[in-house]
Amino acid sequence: MLLLHKILNGVWMIEESFALNYLPLVTSFLTDPKRQSSPREPENFLSIHNGSDSREIIKELRDAPSGSIAVVSISGAITKHDQECGPDGMQSKAQIMRECFSLDNIKGMVLKIDSGGGEGTAMRLMSEAISDRNKPVVAFIDDFSCSAAYGIASGCDYIVANSEVAQVGSIGTYLTIADYEKYYEQKGIRLVEIYASLSKDKNKDYFEALNGNLEPLRKVADKFNEMFISSIEKNRDGKLTASREVWGTGKVYFAEEALKLGLIDEINSFSNTLNIIV
Repeated sequence: MLLLHKILNGVWMIEESFALNYLPLVTSFLTDPKRQSSPREPENFLSIHNGSDSREIIKELRDAPSGSIAVVSISGAITKHDQECGPDGMQSKAQIMRECFSLDNIKGMVLKIDSGGGEGTAMRLMSEAISDRNKPVVAFIDDFSCSAAYGIASGCDYIVANSEVAQVGSIGTYLTIADYEKYYEQKGIRLVEIYASLSKDKNKDYFEALNGNLEPLRKVADKFNEMFISSIEKNRDGKLTASREVWGTGKVYFAEEALKLGLIDEINSFSNTLNIIV
């Protein structure tokens, strides 16, 4: 899990209080890496809304009634790969989106989002899939859409929040690294790393950070953050009412303020959101 999702050394676009909810799970993997988990069941994340049917789960998209709206749930921590004990990753959901785009019986999609963010690469995958759309894609914020989750929402044609107290924003980036030295010392293991003569810069930024110099890795975070903010400026072009210096600082807004800033388009119910797609 830790290796697959780069939890200890990845580039994250996630709201801090949301991330802390996963700390016990991460700790359990660190303290007991051989811990057994139950076999993963694929997520049934696609529901189809259409005409007289309020909701039905469709195993095969081609079997959905004509004129259906596909609803894809994005909840929890956003990851590139399917989670061992959680939702499907953005690779899987991007594939579902592209399949919906290829089918005539699906007239549009709603991304139902309740997430504080996650991996930057996972956000990029979904953003690329959304940019390939040939039919309407609407984002519905189901209480929480922060950081990478908002980055995904921003690429949609329209953004609706479910209530005035829905939380939106946390547009920012950070890196995580881990120092394993004391952990291995307690296990009686001493690591000796031998680098090739020409490899003087290999892992240099990492060791600089361990020694207290954070600037090299801060430049990496800045690079990803510029990509993140620029994509939102492009996606919400003509809708934003303030500059990046206001909304791009990592602050979280309630939906009313987000609406004023142009980060969202409307505050409304889920059922009314479905009517946006005609």
